[in-house]
Amino acid sequence: MITKHEISIFELMKRVKKDDSQAFRELFDRLWEVLFSYAKSILMDENLAKDVVQEVWVDFWQRRNQIDNVNIEGYLRQSTKFSVYKELQRNPLKAEHLQYLETVPSTIATDDELIYSQTKGLITSSVEELPSRCKEIFKMSREQQLSNAEIAIQLNISKRTVETQISNALKSLKLRLSTSGLGIFL
Repeated sequence: MITKHEISIFELMKRVKKDDSQAFRELFDRLWEVLFSYAKSILMDENLAKDVVQEVWVDFWQRRNQIDNVNIEGYLRQSTKFSVYKELQRNPLKAEHLQYLETVPSTIATDDELIYSQTKGLITSSVEELPSRCKEIFKMSREQQLSNAEIAIQLNISKRTVETQISNALKSLKLRLSTSGLGIFL
């Protein structure tokens, strides 16, 4: 039997788009606390943070069919961040907020930078897990920008073997990325 943590967020989102309220509840249970903690850390008001996060989830449910299934966690974090800042615009900053903003480093990674970093790390580790010959050929193709013919000559193998190895590497990478939970599809 599949436990609820074995179901990827991507799969849950597919079910949410089909109006599956149980899948929505599972997604909510997995992600609510992180969103709430983020909102509370900036708003410094537990009740206000709960309200903001609740609005994000209501909006998410209402717009579920219009949302791309790329990175739902990133989407919800971004929505929460936007809602928190909107709330701060409506209400003047408290002294605690000003103090907090002074301590926030100016080089905080954006969600896109974080996703890029995670994706790059996943690709690198996936390439390293390829069989040695396949990895060698793939790196020659992608990192050294060698043509299939050039690789075949250097390794003294047929061009068809090079093409097959690159195809196998790409299939492996696609499978690894699509099951990563990052919602990446090639």
